[in-house]
Amino acid sequence: MTSPQNPWQQGGYPQGGTPSGGFPQQHLQGGYSQYPQSNPFAAPPVPAQELSTFQRPITVEIAFWIAIVVPLLATVLSVLSYMLLQGFVNDSIAGSMGDPDLDQQISSVANGVMLFFFVFITIIYLVLTGLWILFGFKMRAGKNWARITLTVFAGLWMLFGVIALIQGGSMTMSGDLDGANLPSSYFALSYSQTGLGLVGMIVFLTLAYLKPSNWYFKAASRF
Repeated sequence: MTSPQNPWQQGGYPQGGTPSGGFPQQHLQGGYSQYPQSNPFAAPPVPAQELSTFQRPITVEIAFWIAIVVPLLATVLSVLSYMLLQGFVNDSIAGSMGDPDLDQQISSVANGVMLFFFVFITIIYLVLTGLWILFGFKMRAGKNWARITLTVFAGLWMLFGVIALIQGGSMTMSGDLDGANLPSSYFALSYSQTGLGLVGMIVFLTLAYLKPSNWYFKAASRF
């Protein structure tokens, strides 16, 4: 006969017990090891190897900063080259004709032509720099199409750089001044600009396609 206080005293389970007469595992050693507490409906954890692969490697980070800094420096060097060239032209024209008014007219025409080419070239540099920065951020985020686009840009930059070195400097307005005694500082600046582009693009392409970079873009494509 059972009592209202303890209906399991006769013929039932022991108080706090189980059909086998024992006690649940959580009462043994005061723990809950037999019954896992994790959510059975939760997504499985990402393997540690895959998680470490998806982290942005240092190769992509350096390639990103090259894509940002090198085009900006090339634009600045282009502006400095123009300023040196303009000063050289003005100094060469001054007093060359023996007539101050004629010298002034020739100088104005020359400066106007140089300014036109300078604005045209600078706009091209600024547009390309903006594209480099835009695609650089996309590449840094793991977009493989941005890496491919910048690869094409880098290849073209290297091609123009090699042509410029063969011609003896930067591919600017200096070709219109063949035979003129251009200042050595102009050539130094032009070679620096061309060399910066060539070295920067070689390093960029190398870093963008190293094994850690390839793993990163492959992992990023899954998300």
